[in-house]
Amino acid sequence: MKTSIKMKKTKEVLSLITGIAFSNVPCWYDAARRDLHMDLIIPKNRQGHAKCPAVIWICGGAYMVVDHSVWMPEMVRFARAGYVVASIEYRTSNEAQFPAQLVDVKAAVRYLKAHSEQYCIDPDRIFVMGESAGGTMACLIGATIDQKEYDQGDCLEFDSSVNGVVDFYGLVDMEAVACKAGDGIPEWTMQAFLGAGYEKEQAERASAIRYINEKTPPFLILHGTEDSVVPIEQSRSLYEMLQKYGVRADYYEVEGAAHGDDAFYEDCMVDKIIDFLESIS
Repeated sequence: MKTSIKMKKTKEVLSLITGIAFSNVPCWYDAARRDLHMDLIIPKNRQGHAKCPAVIWICGGAYMVVDHSVWMPEMVRFARAGYVVASIEYRTSNEAQFPAQLVDVKAAVRYLKAHSEQYCIDPDRIFVMGESAGGTMACLIGATIDQKEYDQGDCLEFDSSVNGVVDFYGLVDMEAVACKAGDGIPEWTMQAFLGAGYEKEQAERASAIRYINEKTPPFLILHGTEDSVVPIEQSRSLYEMLQKYGVRADYYEVEGAAHGDDAFYEDCMVDKIIDFLESIS
């Protein structure tokens, strides 16, 4: 059968760029170095294209493991909504203790600002989003916009501030973590992340809730009522602190949802996230 058809272009074609090196960091007991990478979803045809807002996605993994590509299928929804999506790698706790992870995420923000023309990004509309340990990092990025000590490495002529944060059940108050066997956060996880026998000062330093002030950008917080890993009180305390300082904060408790539950990636939830990002753009 031979048929002639006329097609109307109704959606933008996207490109996936993988393995972009955005930072070079120490590894193997500081005797060697390695690159950190990100994957990008961007418009395929960028010549003359309007600048797009960007979402930086940060994968979780108990601070011990990261796969910056694993969530990319779920990120396509954001790309279809007009966002450049960057999913980033950071050093895990077996490589370096905090604040190395925050240093890495800030480096990714600066890299995207430095290469905004190349990747069709509006540098004044960059948002950060993360789940679990990635939620910790997303919250820290948003809360430490005036903490210059964590800006290290390349592209230092650009700042690492972001315009909004989406936190999926991240730890935000390390002092309030009750480590236990079985369900919950085991002590060795925190020891690896913060250092063996870590002191109160180090726990405070890694707690986003300690940095919140009037300059903190808007937050969207998501947490399941059946989360047996990260206590829901973490998100409730974060919301209350944001309210205290008059910071825009939207908070959804997802009934019956466990830690890392698929419910957080339902279309209706993604729509709520996109609506939030649009409202603060």
